[in-house]
Amino acid sequence: MIAALVPYNTLVVAAAVAAVGLAAGMVGALAVLRRRALAGDAAAHGSLAGVATAFLATGRRDLGWLLVGGLVTSLATLAALVAIRRWTRTRDDAAMALVLGVSFGAGVALVTGITARGLPDSAGLEQFLLGHTAGVTAGDAALLAVCALGAAGLVTLGLKELTLVAFDEAFAAAAGWPVGLVDLGLVGLIAVMVVVGLPAAGAVLVTALLVIPPVAARQWTDRVGTMVLLAGLFGTLSALVGVVGSALVPRLPTGPVVVLAAAALAAVSAVAAPGRGWWSRRAAARRALVAWREGDLLASLARGDRPPAGADGALRRALADGLVARGAGGFTLTAAGTARAADLARRREAWARILATAPDDARAFLTVDLPDPAAVIDGARLAEIRSAAERCR
Repeated sequence: MIAALVPYNTLVVAAAVAAVGLAAGMVGALAVLRRRALAGDAAAHGSLAGVATAFLATGRRDLGWLLVGGLVTSLATLAALVAIRRWTRTRDDAAMALVLGVSFGAGVALVTGITARGLPDSAGLEQFLLGHTAGVTAGDAALLAVCALGAAGLVTLGLKELTLVAFDEAFAAAAGWPVGLVDLGLVGLIAVMVVVGLPAAGAVLVTALLVIPPVAARQWTDRVGTMVLLAGLFGTLSALVGVVGSALVPRLPTGPVVVLAAAALAAVSAVAAPGRGWWSRRAAARRALVAWREGDLLASLARGDRPPAGADGALRRALADGLVARGAGGFTLTAAGTARAADLARRREAWARILATAPDDARAFLTVDLPDPAAVIDGARLAEIRSAAERCR
């Protein structure tokens, strides 16, 4: 049914680009965690010169050779960036700007020159700037899919090592892991995915396919494995939207649509993701404020004082929850309110001991709603703090 509505070649290209989006998201997740996202930008801008050089060397627009040429110049660009940082006094940002400008300028000059001279089979080279999948054949799609799935497989196999190096390089080195080799492998994967992603997003925007899906995925989870999987799924969806947009609208470059789709996913994630999203953080802050005001009200009534100023909302909630009763002499605590106030006093006393004995632990776990210390601090650590407090008496 689907094959009858969508041309076969479009389905093949969509499957290949989906594989590219999957692998780009997975590799990009590790690149973002390792703070190597700008390596992708350098590799992407350097790839265009390699594509043009490969065409001049072979005389034909064969995607396999063009991607090989792009990979060679991408790695050369990264090597030049490392050399400038190591052997000159150029700052990192200046070195990045220098490498990006020179490599991309060379690529644009070569592609423009080839196109202007009208060399045979040169039509379509300029599409590597912004990406355009309409000219990708079934054989090209198979090549892209194989390369992308190979990169995704390497990420899956080396996830433990890549994660360890990304989060604690010193411990990985002390444990005997070849940190330099693992880092080199990650940069190599970034370069491969930049080159493989050229038909989908183009040299200008392919870095976004590596960076934006992981940024969106990071909002949804704190686990590396889940983040890598979500980044791959977001990358797949973004790439498919780009292919569909390019197929439906004549002469529409794929890259901008891919980036816009990924950016939309990142925006939705930033707002709606549980835990890290804006809405979730706002709701959590609101709950903490409500809990603090309720605790302040109960503590005041337990001391026999009047409700504090500005506690009208908290008083209404406490009355509705049965924590406070209205009597002839004013507001008083019910049995449930008295128990809640006693628990609050116990928590305050416990946090006062922690503040006096281990202020670093208090800064790390104490919040305005006064959580139970036993619920947020490890039991062994809490026992150490209690022992230290007893010794200080």
